[in-house]
Amino acid sequence: MLYLRLRSVFWMIVCVCNRLNDTKIRGAIAHGANCSDDVYAYCNVRKNCGRCQETIEKMLDGAAARPHLLVAAE
Repeated sequence: MLYLRLRSVFWMIVCVCNRLNDTKIRGAIAHGANCSDDVYAYCNVRKNCGRCQETIEKMLDGAAARPHLLVAAE
């Protein structure tokens, strides 16, 4: 994973193939994505190598454990 700093804001590149960062993935989750395929569809991309899928699934699991944070993200 790659961390970038842009104007004092940090975000993590999760999927290099599709240029998806954690902010885009959290947005997909906040809009109802329940699995990695939903995240890809919301972001209008397709799974390529699949190396990001485990991280996306962990993000989905974390969001399911803290649903009150999804409301704040919207």
